[in-house]
Amino acid sequence: MVQFTNEIDIGAPVQDVYDALRAIDAYPTWLRHSTVYRGTKAGKPSGHPESTYEDHTTVGRMPGELVEDVPFHTLRFHQAKPSGSLDARIRYTVDVTESGTHLTRVGEMTTHGMLRMMQPVLIRMAAMESERTLKALKLYVEQHAR
Repeated sequence: MVQFTNEIDIGAPVQDVYDALRAIDAYPTWLRHSTVYRGTKAGKPSGHPESTYEDHTTVGRMPGELVEDVPFHTLRFHQAKPSGSLDARIRYTVDVTESGTHLTRVGEMTTHGMLRMMQPVLIRMAAMESERTLKALKLYVEQHAR
């Protein structure tokens, strides 16, 4: 397992940041496609639409689930390739600051099989994508802050 962390300050209330992260079905409104990320679709046939999703990425489809939800503080997601070759966990922590919200995003990635050989490249890509995600979220939330 390899871990990476990104942080950002957002000029909006914690509730706004938390709500944007929690609304999985709304990700396409603020998170545009990139070389790595091709979109998120909320829900899946066997899951609950409010806590399951599927990301489309350069390594294929990644079914995911919201596995921890502490309102206005922590959201933790888990994604895995059905083959078991890639397992990812993302934890968001929101904290109140004088000017709004401090957001921390911690990613953990474990690779197996053929993807194990590509792990250094995948980690760099994931860390860059994490930074891009936080910047996109900041822009979106600050434009729509209460």
